[in-house]
Amino acid sequence: MKSKFYLILLFLSSTVTSVYSQSRVYPVTSGEIIFSQSNSSFTDEFRNKYPDASIQGDNVRFTVFFHFGQYFHYDFNNTTGLYSGLAIRNVGMITDEILPVSVPAVQGAEIMYDNYKIVRRQYMLGLPLAFKFGSFDKHFYAFGGAEYEMAFHLKEKFWTGTEDRSGAKTKDTQWFSNQTPTFLPSVFAGVQFPGGINVKFKYYLTDFLDNSYKVASNSTPGAAFDVSDLTRYKESQIFYVSLCWQFETGEWF
Repeated sequence: MKSKFYLILLFLSSTVTSVYSQSRVYPVTSGEIIFSQSNSSFTDEFRNKYPDASIQGDNVRFTVFFHFGQYFHYDFNNTTGLYSGLAIRNVGMITDEILPVSVPAVQGAEIMYDNYKIVRRQYMLGLPLAFKFGSFDKHFYAFGGAEYEMAFHLKEKFWTGTEDRSGAKTKDTQWFSNQTPTFLPSVFAGVQFPGGINVKFKYYLTDFLDNSYKVASNSTPGAAFDVSDLTRYKESQIFYVSLCWQFETGEWF
């Protein structure tokens, strides 16, 4: 009986030693080019109040600056591993909308509308956890996981009377704004190719905008309609495809 126990112990010990000897921990620095797309719509209540209001389109948003990630990879062996770290990203949405110019002063009064191009973005600090499977010595593998991001700096800008970015621009920036949730969870998956380039798809599990954010002026008859009133949105889902480049930075450390 004791001999069987020692044999099992010896087997487990050799297995753990083998896994440990093949494991590898190393830092990786990364940047991204992000192509984001949103899926947004108005509530029935808002469309009933303003029947000619509509979202004409959710545009692709392309951004390069500022995206930076510092990750630590742990390879169990040459085919399986995981990574985590921290990343800062610029993520947002662009919509073309037809909105009322003002809140009707009298019920039943004629409502004037105008075209709006609205751009909103948040800088977010993310903490991902991903598993990867493939051939690490050839730098070719698939990966997938989840991430939790904290939104900390909002920029909102819009143009009126146009479907492009010509004309007068209105801009506002806020730290830790209530216009979006503070924390946004997401899931992602991608493929790493030899040469340090990977392609990733990411989907946010909650709306990008907080549709409970209300502006008091939008309840005041005769006041100008405030674009920042987000109660008009039924949904504002975001997803994106990114092209990432990354390289090991162990020597730097």
